[in-house]
Amino acid sequence: MGISILEKVLQRLRQAKFNATVAFPGQKYPQITEPVAAVHIEQVDRASMTVTLEVNIICPASYGGTACEVEALRATETLQWDGAICIQNGCTYDGASQVYMVAILATYICVTDKDDCIMGPGFDVYINDIYHRFAVGFTEEENRNHKAEFEMGERGPMGISLGNSVWEITLEELILAGSPEYEEPEGPFELRIVRAAGTDIYYHCRWFSIRREMTHNGLRRICKGVAMLKEVQ
Repeated sequence: MGISILEKVLQRLRQAKFNATVAFPGQKYPQITEPVAAVHIEQVDRASMTVTLEVNIICPASYGGTACEVEALRATETLQWDGAICIQNGCTYDGASQVYMVAILATYICVTDKDDCIMGPGFDVYINDIYHRFAVGFTEEENRNHKAEFEMGERGPMGISLGNSVWEITLEELILAGSPEYEEPEGPFELRIVRAAGTDIYYHCRWFSIRREMTHNGLRRICKGVAMLKEVQ
């Protein structure tokens, strides 16, 4: 089982130096003396394979509303770079708690099972160092040039020699409605698949077909091509 979406978002915010916690911890909140990011799952849509989280950036009144908005913008940019589609709302003031608060709605593509919404697909894709956040699937097939080997006096081949390999690669993306497509690379490109177990790097890649399907979930784009060299790190 992969990392849950809630854990992933908390982890990303903490990496960005936010004091991040779940919004409903089952206990009384301590007095807030510095900006806090409180996170909870707002909506899970299993039909469209998306999950939306609400991230509340909460700041003490002494910080002022503008500073709270700036902190929220920093959180929005952090989650946007992590693959979310974000909507940042306006700043509000809670006189009873004496805090400013900005709510962010962050929507991710996810894979659902019976218990939870797990971030998919379990890897990150980079083309020429550009992160493709909408990737949902990747396949490779190694093909080798084969040549029959004959020996003098024998009528049939005695063996098979293996030539150089090429990799047939397929990248599938589900681009959420309202989001722009990535520009297609000009000429040969480098593709990296980053997994927990390591990184696969494909060199001298070219797409030979790009298929686009309009669906109610967004634009499904399937790119097929070849890579001339593969390196595993």
